[in-house]
Amino acid sequence: MTERNPRRTRLFLLIAAAFALALEPQTARLAAEPGRAPEIVLTADFSQTIGPIKKVNGTNLGPRLSNSRYNGHQALFNAAHFGLVRLHDAPHDNPGLRVADTHLVFGNMNSDPSDPANYYFTSTDDYIQTILDGGATVMYRLGTSIEHSAPHTYFVKEPEDYEKTGEIFAGIVRHYNRGWGNGFHHNIEYWEIWNEPNIGPAMWDKDFAAYCRFYAAMAKRLKREFPEIKVGGPAIAGCDQETLSQFVDYCRAENAPLDFCSWHVYTASLDEIVSSPAEVRRLLDERGFTETELHLDEWHYFNSTWGEVQGQSGDLESRNAYNNGDAGLNGIDAAAFDAAALIRWQDTPLDGSCYYCTSMATDDTWGLIDDFRIPFKTYYAFRMFGEMTAEAPNRIECGAAPGRFAILGGAGGGGAKRLMVVSFKEKAASLKIRVSGVPQSGTVAVESLDPGKKREPAVSELTYTDGVIDLGPIDGSTVKLIRFPAAN
Repeated sequence: MTERNPRRTRLFLLIAAAFALALEPQTARLAAEPGRAPEIVLTADFSQTIGPIKKVNGTNLGPRLSNSRYNGHQALFNAAHFGLVRLHDAPHDNPGLRVADTHLVFGNMNSDPSDPANYYFTSTDDYIQTILDGGATVMYRLGTSIEHSAPHTYFVKEPEDYEKTGEIFAGIVRHYNRGWGNGFHHNIEYWEIWNEPNIGPAMWDKDFAAYCRFYAAMAKRLKREFPEIKVGGPAIAGCDQETLSQFVDYCRAENAPLDFCSWHVYTASLDEIVSSPAEVRRLLDERGFTETELHLDEWHYFNSTWGEVQGQSGDLESRNAYNNGDAGLNGIDAAAFDAAALIRWQDTPLDGSCYYCTSMATDDTWGLIDDFRIPFKTYYAFRMFGEMTAEAPNRIECGAAPGRFAILGGAGGGGAKRLMVVSFKEKAASLKIRVSGVPQSGTVAVESLDPGKKREPAVSELTYTDGVIDLGPIDGSTVKLIRFPAAN
C-alpha cells in the first residue's frame, strides 16, 4: 500500500476544489479542514431572467380592525406586500367585532337567506377593504374560526341543514362579487370551505367522511351560481396522504369541484415544508386533478410542542423564551426558516401559501406583529421578500444553494436589482456571492436580520470587487437583503 503524505493530499484537495469551482459556475461548498466551517460560494446572474417570483408570501388575517385608530397595523401590512390573505380566525384578532365567520355574518339560522336584510356585512366589508388597500388579494374561508373553548364548542359543528347553509354561503359570495345587498364587485377568487375538519371537536364534531359530504354539497352549490370562482379545501391539519386521498377520491366519485387543495404544516423541518407541495401534486395528478392548485394556507416555524404552546405543559419562562428568543417561534431561526421556505418554494409546484398569522390579539405566539405593535424578526423576513416581489419581481438565475442556505435574485423596473440570501442554522467560514450581469465592482446596501435582542434589521453598505460579494463568516441563522444601486 502506498503511503500518503497528509500535507500533499490536503494541497491536492484544495487545488481540485478550486479547479472544479472554476469549471462549474454553480454554488460551491469549498473543502474545509475537519472541524472547520467551509467557505460557501453562491452565484447570481442578472443577465438571465427565468420568470416571475412566485408570490407565495401570503398570510392569515389582514390589518387588525379592532382599535385600528391606534394599532398602526395598516402601515406595517402595506409595507410587507403580502400576496394572498386568508380570513380564517379573523374574529379572534378583532374582539367584539362580527367579522368573516358565517354565523357572525348570518346570525339567525331561522331567517331567510334570500333576504339581504338578514345578513350583517358591515365589519367584514371594512376588513376586506383594509386588505385590498394593502395591495393583497383575499381568500375567504367560509365556516367558522377554531374554538378552544370549554366546556363546550358552539359553532364548529356540522351544519344540520346543508341546503340552507349553501344558500347562506352563496349570499356571502353574491355580496362581495356581484354587488348583492348593497355589496361589491371585488371578484374574490378563492373561497375555502371550512378549516381543519380532521382535528376533532375544536373544528368539526363529526368524522372526516361527513366533511367530505359537506364539502361536495357546498362546492357544487357555489359553482352552479358562480362558475368563475375557485372553490377548495379541505384545509386539513398536516399533510396526511391518507386523509387527503379520502377527500380527493370522494370529490372524484361525486364529481365535486376542487379548484384548489389546501393543507397546513407546522414544523421546524425545512425539508418537510418544502417537500409537501410535490407530495400533494403527485396525489392529485394520480387521481386526475391535474389542474387543481396547491395552497399551503397555514404554516409556521414550530420547534415546540402543542402542550407547551397551549399552556398545558412547561412554565411561563420557557414560554416566553420560545416566543421571543433567537431559537423560538418568532426569533431569528424562525425568520430564516420562513425566508428559506419562501425562496425554496419557487422551485416547487406550490401556487400559494398563507402564513399563520399577521397578528393575533389573543396570543403573541403566532403573529408577525406582537401586541405592542412591534414587528418580530419574522415580519422583517416577509417584508424583505415582499420588497422583492414589488420592486424586483423578475426572477434571475441563481445557482443551487447547499444545505440550509438559500438565495433568490430579482430585477425590476428602473434598474432595480435585489438579492435575498438566507442561512438557516448553518455555518460558513465565509459566505460569498459571485455575481454577473451587474458591475463587477461597486457598493451595495445590505439589510441583515441577525441573532440578538434587536428585532429590526441592521443596515450597512458593503463594497465588493471582482464580481464577488463577501458577506463574511456565518454562524447560525441570518437573513440578508442586498440592494444594488439603480442603473444610471
